[in-house]
Amino acid sequence: MVAGLGLALTTSAHAAPKLSGSAPYQFGAGNATVSLGCDAITNSSAENATGTIQVQLWALKQKYVSGRISGHVIAGFKLEGLAGGRRYNGIKKTLNASMPANRGSYFLCLTVSEFRSGGYVITDFRNYTNAVTLGPLKTFTLLGPWSWQTNPEGGTISMKVKKISHTRASNTGSLKLSVWATTKPGFSNKAGGTYFELGSVVKKALAAGYTYTDVENTAKYKRPPSGTYYLWLVLLEFNGKEYVTMATLGSEKPYTFK
Repeated sequence: MVAGLGLALTTSAHAAPKLSGSAPYQFGAGNATVSLGCDAITNSSAENATGTIQVQLWALKQKYVSGRISGHVIAGFKLEGLAGGRRYNGIKKTLNASMPANRGSYFLCLTVSEFRSGGYVITDFRNYTNAVTLGPLKTFTLLGPWSWQTNPEGGTISMKVKKISHTRASNTGSLKLSVWATTKPGFSNKAGGTYFELGSVVKKALAAGYTYTDVENTAKYKRPPSGTYYLWLVLLEFNGKEYVTMATLGSEKPYTFK
């Protein structure tokens, strides 16, 4: 979500939640999730309670200094307000990440806000030093490791992969998982070379928020002509007319079929 909110930095003596210690973040595979938190959030007042606390990770074109903040909220969560002199320790949350619509370089900033009359007010923040490159999430992700094994006598090929995930807000189309051999590295029209499909299986569509984990399937095996090839695990989705390639994983070394 893109936000340009009237959040302002406060410097008053009002009770306010403050960041304490380190505040690391880490993106998960494909930037689909982000883990964020801090050593502690403390109440600066020994007497007065804070309002509801909101923690947000922002992607900004410039580092935040003060005043209004305008950028893209990657993820965030809320905590109950703190009583006077109290604190939250060891905060860590893993959340779904929302990426900026335009791929580019962004500065990340973690903000802590408190709800007061009229809305949330930034009471503390932490800018991260280095800019990062962010952009729209991939629709599908194949998470390795992956492997394949042929059984020429049985006429089958097995394929394994750790995880298949997606970011759609609704059901996917039906999926096809296949193993391909290519004469040149790369799996695209630009890579050139010759392509041979060794085997494929059709899998049911995934509902929003669902994944396939520890995937293991067996397909009919189609042996390629003798030669040395690069091997690929390919995920395709049916779009109503045809299957379209959505994600790939390649082998580290070429393999020779005799």
